[in-house]
Amino acid sequence: MSSTIKSTRLAAGISVNELARRLGVTASAVSQLERSESEGTIKLNSLREALAAMGANLRLTSGPEHRMSRYAPYRVAESLAEALMSGRDSTYPLRLLTHAVKELSENIDIVDSSEIEIAPTPLPDKRWDTMMRASFAHALPASKRPSWTSTSRLAEPWFVSDFPALRERARTTTPGYLRRLNIFIDERSLSRA
Repeated sequence: MSSTIKSTRLAAGISVNELARRLGVTASAVSQLERSESEGTIKLNSLREALAAMGANLRLTSGPEHRMSRYAPYRVAESLAEALMSGRDSTYPLRLLTHAVKELSENIDIVDSSEIEIAPTPLPDKRWDTMMRASFAHALPASKRPSWTSTSRLAEPWFVSDFPALRERARTTTPGYLRRLNIFIDERSLSRA
């Protein structure tokens, strides 16, 4: 179902043991919480308490389902978090992100702006989180760009691809909005993912 606890924990750099200490439970109880969340059997109060122990809060929303709802940034972030934690190679999360951003930007006039306003849960990998927020910021018109799209430059350069030829090409073809954040990806890989 979702991985909000684990994703929030990893993004904040909090270990299972530290979260257990904050909650006053065992590490295996935290692992069970994360498992029950991913299985969709967690109680809302347990989810709320776990997030509060990490300085986060639970926000629930409801509204009519729209064909563009699946591309809402908070939903894309959930899918990206699951893909990143599953250990799949980087091409799958990249395809998820680029497809969602493309759909959103091409259909911005029919997107429910309230779904864009909902801040996504931080991804467990700061690099991917930065690229996701920057990609949505770049795709959205300035008038529709929410504050959660603001991000800061990565401390170290990140080359999204491990392939030497793509890394070399990324040095010259990375779009400026990513280059400024110290993220390097071949422009063709970004558009074809």
